[in-house]
Amino acid sequence: MYLLANALATGLIPAIQLLLIALAPLVFFTWVIHLFERLMLGRLASRFGWNSVLVTGWLGTPIHELSHALMCAVFQHDIVEMELFKPDRKNGRLGYVSHTYQRGNWYQEIGNFFIGVAPLLGGTTVLLALLMIFFPDVARAALLSASPELPLWQQVGSSLTGLFKGLFDPANLIGIRLWLFLYLVICVGSHMAPSMSDYQGATKGGFMLLVLLIISSLAVAFLGPETSTMLTIAKPVVVPVITVMIAVIALCGLATVVVYLLTEIVDQFRK
Repeated sequence: MYLLANALATGLIPAIQLLLIALAPLVFFTWVIHLFERLMLGRLASRFGWNSVLVTGWLGTPIHELSHALMCAVFQHDIVEMELFKPDRKNGRLGYVSHTYQRGNWYQEIGNFFIGVAPLLGGTTVLLALLMIFFPDVARAALLSASPELPLWQQVGSSLTGLFKGLFDPANLIGIRLWLFLYLVICVGSHMAPSMSDYQGATKGGFMLLVLLIISSLAVAFLGPETSTMLTIAKPVVVPVITVMIAVIALCGLATVVVYLLTEIVDQFRK
């Protein structure tokens, strides 16, 4: 019994570390993006009417809904009805995906979590693609050149520094490419947060996934490689994803501030 308790205590800390590395960035990113989305779109709607949301929704909403639909296919859910972009002023909905699944099927049950958070994954993928299309040299230099010997957060910091230096190079400020890129980033970023119905649908699957992750993390901690080894293996994927997430937070935060300043100026002229 003592040996079992000691093994559990020894393995629990690495297991918690693995869980935090896997989940903490996603949870934080979701919360912040949801906050900025609510502030920015709410401010626009209150000053210029509900239709102002469509300025970004025309692109962000179809990506949001397609992400749901793709995960429905992956986890074998049946799509009953789907509208990629159908604005409805009455309920504030811009699009939707209705789906059904077989209750009691653990794979499909867990799939509810991934379907719920799919806009975050799909949006991040699209943003990476936009970066590669508009600024391929910046993307390669910022996301792929960080020294693998550095700790995770130093790699992320190095990548972020390179990314923003490359994007906001003075030569880019006078051309249309950067501003078009930033507009598309805001279109996607301001609609990639899951809705309240998405959160509700993801709850049960999220709980099941959390239990599975805890068991897997304990197994890895007891039987598999050390946490540091696992992190080293995951770095090539984790660093670019976290870098893009933080960059999107920064750009959406900046866009929110700009929207507040511009609407404040409009309010002053209206008085």
